[in-house]
Amino acid sequence: MANTFNLHSMLLNFNKTLPICIATLLLGCGSTQKTAKPTVTQNTKLAAIKTLNKIMSPSSNATTNVSNDIDWPAGVLPWDRFTLPVLSPNGLHAIVQLGESPPVTVLCGESNEIVNSTTIELHALDPMRGRRIAPLQIKRSGLILGRFAHDNAALVESPNGEYGRWIGQIDWATGALDWLVADDSINCFPAMNIYSDLVWSRRTKAEDRFHLVVKTPNGQRIIDDGEGDWLLPRFVGIDRLRAFKILHGQLSLVEFDLRANDPLLTSISLPLLNSGATRAIAWQIATTNPSSLSNETYAFYHPIRKRMMIWQPNQSIETILLTPNSVAAAPVEDGTWLVATKSRIIRQVITEDDGIHIRNRLAIPIATTSKKWTHLLLVPDGNRLQVRAINLGE
Repeated sequence: MANTFNLHSMLLNFNKTLPICIATLLLGCGSTQKTAKPTVTQNTKLAAIKTLNKIMSPSSNATTNVSNDIDWPAGVLPWDRFTLPVLSPNGLHAIVQLGESPPVTVLCGESNEIVNSTTIELHALDPMRGRRIAPLQIKRSGLILGRFAHDNAALVESPNGEYGRWIGQIDWATGALDWLVADDSINCFPAMNIYSDLVWSRRTKAEDRFHLVVKTPNGQRIIDDGEGDWLLPRFVGIDRLRAFKILHGQLSLVEFDLRANDPLLTSISLPLLNSGATRAIAWQIATTNPSSLSNETYAFYHPIRKRMMIWQPNQSIETILLTPNSVAAAPVEDGTWLVATKSRIIRQVITEDDGIHIRNRLAIPIATTSKKWTHLLLVPDGNRLQVRAINLGE
């Protein structure tokens, strides 16, 4: 976390019901070398994992600390102790934001003041051998890390004061910055699908309400009901879209079908807060749990339930609550979930409240598209994040 900023304190001013955010939990774990006392023995843990997976081990070329590790090193990332990195879906690249973090008012789109305190670095990860590879620093300063990346590039924002807020993408291989949206509007919260279709929230400098913009090879379209504040959109698969909506102090998560001529007519809504909703709260919910654009199923933190939730509109069970006090979660191909609490990682079957212990320490799980390292774990270590690979495949 940046030295002069405490997200937990800021968010408590907005909503007393919000718990300690993931950045604060990571900071607490990263500021000391102590770990929670294991509640199960190593042999018991390995036996349980073996029951779940016949073989859960790294590739033959991977380096492990000890012979019975179930995860192995994939890299080390510098960390500002506040901003979580964004990883490519294949798990081979990471983009990090360093320096003093901008105020939440800038991050959530309330303010568009120019940022001078941040730098962006590109890091190559090596889940096969765990080698450390020299990072590439982006020359332009003052960029804000986006929430998503694909295997060729990662998204960033550039608040430019009275000249608007731009959206760009940075090439993993070259570090080249390409502007995707560059005008005098306030353009925030970009997201992509696997085909690089783009969606973001936009407002003019004169108005205080965001609408949604979707850009595909077929053109650009606006989604707006004329009254709600539409924030932090993301694709669900290829042709569905979700976004947070604030109206009359209420916060809801809304899903649309982009195949419809008027996606608003297909909207399905999940209420989250009945009062006191702000952009800062929506931003915290949307950024707490890193997830890949390749995941059609994802979990988000519910501010009232105080745990991770899965939303499945039109399914027999539409909402699923993960283990109590969970703060992050990533899907596994077999339908289970890798779930993090402040003291452990478990593999959970959604019909149960608990699961099999993976680690007795907080780590943030991220699903990848790889069959050899299905997930990466971000483990706090002071001002670094240790990246560990794990294979939860068959």
